[in-house]
Amino acid sequence: MKTSRFLDPARNFAEARRHSEVRLDPLTGHSSRILDFPIKKIDREDLSALVEGSRAFCPFCPEVVELVTPKFHPDLLKKERYSQGEALCVPNVFPYDENGAVCVMCRQHYVPLLDFTAPMLEDALSCCFAYLKDVVVNQPDMIYQSVNWNYMPLAGGSLVHPHLQITASSSSTNYYTDMVPALREYEHTHGRDFWQDLSDEERASGERCFGATDDITWLTAFAPLGVFDVLAVLHHAHDPEDVRGELLKELVQGILRVMGYIDSLNMYSLNMSLYFLLDNSLFVPHLRICPRVSIPPFGTSQINYMKMLHNETLTTMRPEDVCNDLKAIWEGRAT
Repeated sequence: MKTSRFLDPARNFAEARRHSEVRLDPLTGHSSRILDFPIKKIDREDLSALVEGSRAFCPFCPEVVELVTPKFHPDLLKKERYSQGEALCVPNVFPYDENGAVCVMCRQHYVPLLDFTAPMLEDALSCCFAYLKDVVVNQPDMIYQSVNWNYMPLAGGSLVHPHLQITASSSSTNYYTDMVPALREYEHTHGRDFWQDLSDEERASGERCFGATDDITWLTAFAPLGVFDVLAVLHHAHDPEDVRGELLKELVQGILRVMGYIDSLNMYSLNMSLYFLLDNSLFVPHLRICPRVSIPPFGTSQINYMKMLHNETLTTMRPEDVCNDLKAIWEGRAT
């Protein structure tokens, strides 16, 4: 715990104290700061102008999507495009890596958080997984795989129309670069699996675990990567092909509940990543969801110099408080 002291003009320059907490991720050591800031409750935003303005030309709307989106190269993939229900997976014309794809999730141009359905998410994720399965047929070194979501412009989404971004690469992102050696070191030091230890300890304490089955543990991260950071560990999966059937349904139901909680806070934007690493049994597939906000009353970005240049996460929401709210949702007690 950190304590800052100053003479407060609001109290006739009497001494005042502010507290903050520095937390270290139990695996990687990444630090996050929990701040004691009097942040105003977020008001619900009117998104009608943003949504209507985005309709002028949308390459993902059903009238034009097959005319203006590219097709996969036959040297690389079995199919020109991948589809499941309303979901359509096509190459990303501005990829971040050698294999980048976009999955248009549905025909509807704008879907509010509460209007996403289980079939919509199941079809979209299944479509992404089919693409990732085929990538490695001709490119077996594409082991770093992820399904990602920038929902709405505040989260970096360039288009309002719901879409996921899929990557398959031979190069790790910094996330994997931090995680993989830390997982090896944990096993070497403790002789046990980190993910099972994390799940067991969080379930036992109850401070940050709000839902758990044999297949998935849901918790709020001790050292969050965002305003809050929901982590779902898929204990018995290894690659995207494993996430199907009842496991996929369970994962999607959890995602929808978290999205409902985000909406209840009058937040309307989020980032989500589902991570896979195909050649490493120590790396268990897991999902992270972080809402994105602009901080009232000035609409300030939540990403300032601390995050951008120091890679230090700031939040005013204690993970334990967020966990209590999500427990109520998981247990059906939320109003």
